Amino acid sequence: MHDTTQLRRLPWREGDRPAFVSPGDGIVNRLADALEAELIETAQTDATRARGLADDAGATPPELRTALRFVAHSVEEAVLVAVLRGERLGLGLDSPEVPDGGQTDRPGR
Repeated sequence: MHDTTQLRRLPWREGDRPAFVSPGDGIVNRLADALEAELIETAQTDATRARGLADDAGATPPELRTALRFVAHSVEEAVLVAVLRGERLGLGLDSPEVPDGGQTDRPGR
């Protein structure tokens, strides 16, 4: 059973503020769950691609820098998902220190 006294922080922002919803099985919660799953899947894909590029002796410095930017962004989003899930479990994790304030400003990437 969900603790209905706690709001769920969502993996996106509304303007410059965090977005929240009451816990439950509603459409916003399902959208947040789907976005969190997509963020983790994207991080895994970016890591695989970056690893392949790092192993490519012919990769250029601009290609490597671009891959590193994608991986850094994916790591930030994966950390956000971990923190959000920790909040829901009552683990009291600190918010991640990421350049965009810890949350994406839109649902989806």
